Amino acid sequence: MAKPKLLLVDDDKNALDGLVKILTHDGYSVSGVLSGYEALNLLSKKNFDIIVTDMKLPGMGGLSLVHEIRKKEESVAIVVITAYSSVKTAVEAIKCGADDYLTKPINIEELKLVLEKIWERQQLIAQNRMLKEKLKDKYKSSGLVGSTPQMKQIFHMIADVAPSTASILILGETGSGKELVANAIHYQSDRACMPFVALHCAALSEGVLESEIFGHEKGAFTGAVQSRKGRFEMADGGTLFLDEVGELSLKVQVKLLRVLEKGEFERVGGEKTLKVDVRLITATNRNLEKEVSGGRFREDLFYRLNVITIHLPPLRERRDDIPILSNFFVIKYTKKYKKEIKGFAPEAMEALCAYHWPGNVRELENVVERAIVLCKKNTVSLEHLPGNIVPDKGDMSVIKIPVGISLKEAEKEIIQKTLQMTRGSKKEAANILGISSRKIEYKVKEWQ
Repeated sequence: MAKPKLLLVDDDKNALDGLVKILTHDGYSVSGVLSGYEALNLLSKKNFDIIVTDMKLPGMGGLSLVHEIRKKEESVAIVVITAYSSVKTAVEAIKCGADDYLTKPINIEELKLVLEKIWERQQLIAQNRMLKEKLKDKYKSSGLVGSTPQMKQIFHMIADVAPSTASILILGETGSGKELVANAIHYQSDRACMPFVALHCAALSEGVLESEIFGHEKGAFTGAVQSRKGRFEMADGGTLFLDEVGELSLKVQVKLLRVLEKGEFERVGGEKTLKVDVRLITATNRNLEKEVSGGRFREDLFYRLNVITIHLPPLRERRDDIPILSNFFVIKYTKKYKKEIKGFAPEAMEALCAYHWPGNVRELENVVERAIVLCKKNTVSLEHLPGNIVPDKGDMSVIKIPVGISLKEAEKEIIQKTLQMTRGSKKEAANILGISSRKIEYKVKEWQ
């Protein structure tokens, strides 16, 4: 690993030359000067990582030098060297911005340890800053975070598909973050500087939905007092995200298919054909293949939408992401509500990690926002969480089985309690117990 660039300041030329020689031999890049003025002059021309200065210098003393350096430079570290009789001055120098001090006579090995410790800290700070900048640049407009293997795979897929113009279908439960994935795809694509337009289809009636997507002309229907652009026109050159696309009527599906095939459509009540260049991303929590089999969704549209599929796992299947998501939301809402809250007490985080999260990431965000609003301390505790998340005093994770019970009854008790703990998720219960979900289904059916 590369070593830091050092600037040594000492008015004793023999001592300075000797120290420069020793540290240079050990692989450090070292410069030496005899006064504080020379140090400031050299600092204006070259960059250094650590400055080691004697406190007793001619003209400008070591304390004044620390003051002057800190006025202009925050990142460079400063180590002061002082005699035993003036340790009080060294402590004052640390209050003014020095990072550490050593006493004379200098112990070379001790100096090296101090330099290594400071350099290691500087490297960690630089790495953290770099990682934060990368994360900010990569997901600044999406807020999509996670470190589990499932999410890492999704991040890789986002990076792979973003440069293309292929249609993408995102599958996942309500609240799992499908729009965040669509947002991340858009902002990593060549269309990032163009509009990202989102529409949630589930809450709109057929007539309103058609108008929202394709726009309408004045007088097209009662209340259409003026012409209006639809989402396709708004997203021209960019990305259109249609959430809950399985809610579209067959009539709207036909028009959507035409846009995908020819890039053209007419507004509701209009005759003029409009052309657009839009990258379409859709999402649903429905099984579209079943919808196709039932005649509720066009097969040709399904294949046009399903060029690339991204499966977004529910939060309960990526529990290791709960702490990072929770702290992400803490930062977001402490900033919004201007509070100083560091994070969660261990028992509160444990409760968050144990909860089933039927509402997924959206529910977690709401819970964290609520906790930040209610919290008057610097740490979120159990009292700030909703009652359905706080574990029962009788802790379901502990199963009491009386002596003498049969193995069959003990098995039944363990499986039932585990299903209660996982809010009925057979797959999660099977993972906890180390058995197949098929066996759990068989047992549940057997016990009716």
